[in-house]
Amino acid sequence: MKFSCYKSDLTEALQFVIRAVAVKPMTPILAGIYLKAEGSMLEIQANNFSTGIVTRIPVNTEVSGETVVSGKRFQEFVRNMPDDTITISDEDSANNLAIESGGASVELLTMTASDFPKVKTPETDRSFKIRTTALRDLIRKTVFAVSKDNDRPIFTGCCFEIKGDKISLVATNAHRLALAAEQLNETYPDSAFVVPADTLRGLMLRIDPKDVENYVTINYSTRYLTFTFDNVFVNARLIEGQFPPYDRVIPASSTTNVKVDTAEFRAAVDFVSLMSKETEYNTVKFDFADGGVEISSNSPEIGGAVKNVEAEIDGDELEISFNVNYIVDVLKVIDAKQINIALNDKYSPAAFTEPDNENYIYIATPVRT
Repeated sequence: MKFSCYKSDLTEALQFVIRAVAVKPMTPILAGIYLKAEGSMLEIQANNFSTGIVTRIPVNTEVSGETVVSGKRFQEFVRNMPDDTITISDEDSANNLAIESGGASVELLTMTASDFPKVKTPETDRSFKIRTTALRDLIRKTVFAVSKDNDRPIFTGCCFEIKGDKISLVATNAHRLALAAEQLNETYPDSAFVVPADTLRGLMLRIDPKDVENYVTINYSTRYLTFTFDNVFVNARLIEGQFPPYDRVIPASSTTNVKVDTAEFRAAVDFVSLMSKETEYNTVKFDFADGGVEISSNSPEIGGAVKNVEAEIDGDELEISFNVNYIVDVLKVIDAKQINIALNDKYSPAAFTEPDNENYIYIATPVRT
């Protein structure tokens, strides 16, 4: 096998595929990445049996062939090659893969390609289509809210919920919740399933945010799901269990309604968060009153920080505290120039929304102080 390609193409593909390389492999082959060069395409696969990824990039193939190489090492060396183009070959040795670029070279031991468990297409009985950029946006606005606690697996993924011609993605860790929705071009049977967050984060890497005309086909069953678009194929095992009735935590009304400039609010929160890192629960206090919001945090050992931001406030004045990470995270994904915050009292969850956008809501539970 011998081929050459652009370093940027291969680096981007490996960053995506590496997510399906087994971290603690049962056998060495599962720590590998499968390469198959033929014609003008290089096929790259990784498979840990929970997630399988296949992607293809354009290459100039001189000699067709296939091999398996350590995924982690291969990615590291490709990323650090000095030139814009890379030549990869195993012609000189049956057990080594040579990587050359700009005068630098490295040889990596290979494994037998026939031993690699190729990514298969699972049997599925339902499917739908959605614009790739719409799916990317749904994931971006929700996946950050999943739980990192593997003791509660159902909270480590995003719930896909389809009702007619509308799809919603929901993520929660029981202390916060993000919900984003999108209209579909067709009507589909109602269904719900939970997809691992890491699969979705990886998928975002391969979706071009400017490719607004492309669609992804999602096939699924009770146990598996696949994403197919362009030169990408991903299969994933769904998370078993019943996703909680999330609508119960969404406030039906509010006594304090705030509208604030997103950029100014984010800058103030980021500033005060530097002090909150010194507190036990990363706590930041928000005082909504007198046509603005005072954001502050105090540490007995370090000191205090405060920043004021102008805001439109309708309703009762209110002091409320949050884990600042819960606020920083949502401000990173808000696209609108302003953000709405709906509150009731210092112990009740707050709702963050975008003006003129009924398809997104974020709920954060306050810290009791």
